[in-house]
Amino acid sequence: MPICKMTLSHVDKCLFLWNTLIKQNELLYKPLVKDQFILKFLKSTDQLKIISFVDEDNQKINGFVSGVIVEDKQKAYLTTIIVDPSQRRHKIGSSLLKAFEDEIINHYDFVKTIDVIFFNPIQLEWIIPNTNNHDHPNAPGVDIDALGYDFLNAMGYIQFAKQNSYYKNIENYTYNQDILSTIDDLKKHGITITFFDSSKHHGLNELFEDLKNPYWTEEITKATESHLPVLIAEKKGFVIGFTGPLGVQKSLRGYFAGIGVHSGYRGYGVGKVLFSSLCLDLSKLGADYMTLFTGDANSARRIYEKEGFKIVRSWANMRKEIKK
Repeated sequence: MPICKMTLSHVDKCLFLWNTLIKQNELLYKPLVKDQFILKFLKSTDQLKIISFVDEDNQKINGFVSGVIVEDKQKAYLTTIIVDPSQRRHKIGSSLLKAFEDEIINHYDFVKTIDVIFFNPIQLEWIIPNTNNHDHPNAPGVDIDALGYDFLNAMGYIQFAKQNSYYKNIENYTYNQDILSTIDDLKKHGITITFFDSSKHHGLNELFEDLKNPYWTEEITKATESHLPVLIAEKKGFVIGFTGPLGVQKSLRGYFAGIGVHSGYRGYGVGKVLFSSLCLDLSKLGADYMTLFTGDANSARRIYEKEGFKIVRSWANMRKEIKK
């Protein structure tokens, strides 16, 4: 069956297949409209080169694959690969994936691996099961419960990490007794939770140097410069922890970029109080729910689970080395 590069002439049929599989519960993702589909699977930019192929037979789309090259980071990401259920077991998926991989091998010498991971800039929103269409803005890997996981494993993609997605309704959030007690304990050590105020607080740079997370450094620096609300733990004006920036998305999902505590102040309960304060203040801002994901081995998951957040999906981060 002929494989060719996706063009605008293919979009309507590819979009129909995408949305049909969602209706049939084959995919977790949110349905797309045409403009959204084009942006995610067809429209390249100066920094992002989108690569998409279709399997077309007698003007019928049997499946498609899409991924992206991030040239300034010299990275390649696989975004999605889907096949019409009636056409499976005919090697369509493997042919599509080979076309995608060959394109990278032949035209992008700097690419060493193809990753399926949350760093992919082409983000796919998905619906939290058993909720009122509550969503999360990014799928952090391959859904372990979906057919794609076994397929990619068979095609040489190796799982190197596991991510868990957490969810909680926070409409009527309140502090529990454990948090109230910990807040009192922190006050005895001179530590309080408040919103960052550049005229009163200092030490953000030192905190980020300690945390060594460039993404947090960039996001929180932008937030404070734009006067967006960022919760901090502070001692005598010195910032020893952060979470935020706080925001409520159109879906009424509470947003934050991350949470971190200086290594010299861990073990006091600063992290769990910051997170509880985040939940409370997002609820006050009008958020109905929160979602987040974290590595299966990340100790921070204990904070989320103690707050009543439940795992609603697990994802595999997968990678394949490019052999040239």
